[in-house]
Amino acid sequence: MSVLSRTRAVEADEAADTRGRIQQLARLTVLVRAAVPMAKTAGMAVRDGTRSAATWAAPRINGARAWTAPRIERSGVAIKDTIAPKICEALTATARRVDVAAPRLDVAAPRRRWPKVVAGTAMLVAVGAAAAVVLRRRKDDGTWGASGEAAEVDDGPSAAQDGQLRVGTDGAGAEENVSRHSPAT
Repeated sequence: MSVLSRTRAVEADEAADTRGRIQQLARLTVLVRAAVPMAKTAGMAVRDGTRSAATWAAPRINGARAWTAPRIERSGVAIKDTIAPKICEALTATARRVDVAAPRLDVAAPRRRWPKVVAGTAMLVAVGAAAAVVLRRRKDDGTWGASGEAAEVDDGPSAAQDGQLRVGTDGAGAEENVSRHSPAT
């Protein structure tokens, strides 16, 4: 085979390869042009779905916040009024027991662990009391059961309001209050 025919054969192969690459690029260009409108449509669908989800969720979130806020506030007041003074007294008494008036440098005092044990016990008691108050509040509010169940409401003269037991002037309703809130039931 001559040099000229080899060159022409190589050029023909290169031309065929170039045509194949151009055709592949043309196919990709067609696919990209078809994908742009689909991407715009998908983006608009996502935007609309997000807006509808936000519209649906906003009143439910606000309702949950409105329901939760008074309960959190009541818990804070209950802890402040019942548990906090007891913790303060226990810590103050422990601090007075631990305090040393004037340390003597020549005599080493024996190390005692009981102040740490008392402080730790006081903290555990405080945490346990706080948990008990929260659980009792939940049980009394009727939120202890399933979230979808509604608490029973009594509209009679001896109905409880804000967790307080009410008894009529003639003593009516006392048995109901005792049976409803007795630890045996």
